[in-house]
Amino acid sequence: MARIWALACVTIAALAFAATAFADARTDYLVRMLRTAPMFRVRAQAAISLGAVRTEPAVIDALSDALEDQHPAVRAAAAAALERHGDPSVLPALRRLSRDRESAVRSAASRAIAALERVERSQPRTRPVPTRGAAEPSTDARFYAAVGRPGTTVRGISRESLDALRDFITRQTSAIPGVEVAPQNERAPAADRVLRSRGLVGYYLDASIVEVEERPGGGVRARVSVVVQTYPDRNIRSMLSGSATVTTGSGEAVRRAAIEGALRGALRGLAAVMNAGASSPQPGRRRR
Repeated sequence: MARIWALACVTIAALAFAATAFADARTDYLVRMLRTAPMFRVRAQAAISLGAVRTEPAVIDALSDALEDQHPAVRAAAAAALERHGDPSVLPALRRLSRDRESAVRSAASRAIAALERVERSQPRTRPVPTRGAAEPSTDARFYAAVGRPGTTVRGISRESLDALRDFITRQTSAIPGVEVAPQNERAPAADRVLRSRGLVGYYLDASIVEVEERPGGGVRARVSVVVQTYPDRNIRSMLSGSATVTTGSGEAVRRAAIEGALRGALRGLAAVMNAGASSPQPGRRRR
């Protein structure tokens, strides 16, 4: 009897593992379809389906980016999916969408905003919500990170795309434990006051899109670098690099997916750089 029970437990565990692996593979597939599918109906259906999967950063990132999709059906579907996930960190992006030219998109954004504002009021925040304006102070912050607009010499990347990529970097950075994101265009004296009054270590992230290569037959490869500097004095501490390839498709959505994948890879090393810098004096700043 004991052997039968043990075998049953092993079988149940194996089935649970297989189900989890299948769910993860399905989520990855849906994210890829949302980012790269050339047909808007496929992207819209992927967004709807992602509203029913487990909430995780990759899903929230993909749906947040889809709020800027060229087709209103996809934008509306992404807003509805984000409402279902109940993550108030996407409120700034949804508020921008509430001014969309399409009434259906505005309606979906308004419903999501109302629902997520209720969530925000009922649940205490554990970390600051990244926005285009000032970040709210975090009581457990150790690092204060400013994010600049990425630069590039690659043709065809618009200023709007670079702004969206800065938002992407901001979300990735604010997800690191102990990191508070500085408001955009903060002046050096204001940054100094924050750092000195709260004992934080300041960093500035200066990203560059180095290469975006369209592959023959479909697919895009992107390569990026992220220079980690002290803040606000901007002395170089380290350089992170990343690359990613989307194997199928072409066009703006595929280029964006490849660039974001490369940035995500580069930023994996950011926490280690920040922690290493916190234990050594920063050039150009007095140790207190």
